[in-house]
Amino acid sequence: MSNACGLDFGTSNSTVGWTRPGHPAALLPLEDGKLTLPSVIFFHAEDPLVSYGRAALDDYLAGYEGRLMRSLKSLLGTSMMEDSTEVMGQAMPFRKLLAHFIGELKARAERAAGATFTRAVLGRPVFFIDEDPQADRLAEQTLAEIARDAGFRDIEFQYEPIAAAFDYEAKIGQEELVLVADIGGGTSDFSLVRLSPERARRIDRREDILANGGVHIGGTDFDRALSLARAMPLLGLGSKLRSGKECRRASTSTWPAGTPSTWCTRARHGRSSWTTIATRPIR
Repeated sequence: MSNACGLDFGTSNSTVGWTRPGHPAALLPLEDGKLTLPSVIFFHAEDPLVSYGRAALDDYLAGYEGRLMRSLKSLLGTSMMEDSTEVMGQAMPFRKLLAHFIGELKARAERAAGATFTRAVLGRPVFFIDEDPQADRLAEQTLAEIARDAGFRDIEFQYEPIAAAFDYEAKIGQEELVLVADIGGGTSDFSLVRLSPERARRIDRREDILANGGVHIGGTDFDRALSLARAMPLLGLGSKLRSGKECRRASTSTWPAGTPSTWCTRARHGRSSWTTIATRPIR
């Protein structure tokens, strides 16, 4: 089983864990000894350099010219997955953009483990997309295809709150009825699960999952609301232009993934500030 790993591609942060015979399950260090890798990519404009995680954020904040992208997971299940965006002067499909990050995540985990991972259990929210089963299935299918392109041959999925319940189950000594609340960067999921040391030995645990549900609301939504309410007015939102028109944010009604400015930004070196933009996809 040393060629298998558990991969959590998160809206805000991503992790990879593995287990070997005779060893407890453990997370792998992915960036400077840290167990998480922020789900962020920065494409430099002046050279072919691509940075990830905290390094990507550092490069962006240092003022290098390029393209910063975050909250990539929010694209899954939306029509934007079939579109492209401009990166380094060329059109890059959003699907390839996610493949960049998943591939980097796999490579870092393999270096840390000293092993090649060909099998993976991927975490997923209860619902990628609310009240749209077809889009939800498409999101899982797309993520599986991207993981295969990254080099994983065998792929399984596990609901993220159920995985959290099983981790808790390994630490209890008697049967418990547990409510798991998983409030993430992009989704919030809740599950009611029956747990016990005896039940932990079962392979099929479906009857122990009494209820689960989720909503497509998470930390990214709170960040956006806080930014629009407190930060953006200080930068001009709501003020009057010379033309007399009000400075306001662009309409997002046509964007299935929500406000693109929550995950897609462009940095301009040498200017007094960075501008968050909502770049329309290239069709």
